[in-house]
Amino acid sequence: MRKLDGLLWRLVDAVILVAVVGMVCLIALQVGSRLMGASVPWTEELSRFLFIWTVWLGIATGFRYGQHPALSFLYFLAPRGLKPVLRVIPAVAAVMLFSIVTWHGWALLSQQVRFGELSPILQVGMWLTTLPLVLGSGLAVLGAIVHTATDDIDDVTEALPEGARE
Repeated sequence: MRKLDGLLWRLVDAVILVAVVGMVCLIALQVGSRLMGASVPWTEELSRFLFIWTVWLGIATGFRYGQHPALSFLYFLAPRGLKPVLRVIPAVAAVMLFSIVTWHGWALLSQQVRFGELSPILQVGMWLTTLPLVLGSGLAVLGAIVHTATDDIDDVTEALPEGARE
């Protein structure tokens, strides 16, 4: 299972890398073409699509590795008996939020496919801009669960200065 988890998140990281490199190249092409007086219109739309993919997959990756902001000071101030609850609350909230986003995103994606919505310049299905929302929010649910189930909070306390530990 750990191998599958690692493979999944390496794949997500690879997609993010390709999207970021693609955005940089497209924006450079757009700037260069504008300087030459012949703007390439599709670069802006495609770079926007890649940005959407980067944002949603980045959110999921952040939840998988526990890199999103949290009120960790409450955890460290709380009595020992309350700590397990404070550790699970953010994960439950994230799972609830991103489950709702996944559900409604899937409904929107289905509608876009059914109606055949196309982007204005590239003339590709607009579902390609909604797919990362569905995948990213679904992966955020998975990431929050896996991170909460496998992360050891003692690793965090070891990184704290001596005076901040219990």
